[in-house]
Amino acid sequence: MPAESSAALEPRFALPPTTPRSSKSSLVVGGVQIYLYGLEDLDDLPSDDIAVLYLAHNRTRTTDGGRKRMPMIAVTMNMRNHGDREIDQRANQTWSNGNKNHGIDLMSMISGSAQDFKLILDYLPAYLPRFRNFHNTMLGVSLGGHTAWRMASVAPGQFEAFAIVVGCPSLTSLLLSRLGLDAATFGVDQDELDKVPYDKLEKVMSEEQRRRWPRALAELVREGDRKARDEFPRTVPLLMCNGKYDALVPAGFSESWLKRRKMAMNGGCTKEMVAMIADWIGDLYKQ
Repeated sequence: MPAESSAALEPRFALPPTTPRSSKSSLVVGGVQIYLYGLEDLDDLPSDDIAVLYLAHNRTRTTDGGRKRMPMIAVTMNMRNHGDREIDQRANQTWSNGNKNHGIDLMSMISGSAQDFKLILDYLPAYLPRFRNFHNTMLGVSLGGHTAWRMASVAPGQFEAFAIVVGCPSLTSLLLSRLGLDAATFGVDQDELDKVPYDKLEKVMSEEQRRRWPRALAELVREGDRKARDEFPRTVPLLMCNGKYDALVPAGFSESWLKRRKMAMNGGCTKEMVAMIADWIGDLYKQ
């Protein structure tokens, strides 16, 4: 829904007190604690199929009156170094907040969380033997959105749909922009910084910028970006929600992927985004 200004989309999304709550149960898979929403609400009718919504740092429940082809549950967990898995709070801070290792910390958390979701994808069917066919959907918000872009190559063929909110497929361009590098110096657009070889970057970066963006990290991130660009499935439904006024994860970095117009205020997940996602996911498994 178009808005005259960023203020028109306040406030950010929060569940109203009247929202029906799903059941919540926990399970430990390979040493990772996960939370399952709606599993205990399923009826006892036999079903070989189940739809599983994997939530990367967002917890939401959708309800509509239409019948579904199969039951649906949601699975989430605390991402690496978050919540009950937090080891070092400083590692969650940004460069501007004094964390000189922000790039390394962020990317290692994304990579580690992607591996955690892969672990759960592989082993959850063993814990839920009453179902034979698992129809997986990935929803990621912000940090979880970045992770969702990586999941397509980490778990090829295991997801039937993706919903990505303020995530970025080109983290090289995003992080180099945050680092203060001017794309015009290299004769490219800001969203094409990932095309600049490290040898050229190194020549213009300050000593502090080189320390924050070492070659080893640059190569890891660039390869992840390549996979997101070349290996993300073109035949799997994809819903993207980016913020027009988002200064932290500008929509321009994902512009080539945008399939429809999105308007939001900043790096948050607004109620408009939630409504769009709820309708979209609900339609996936309708009869």
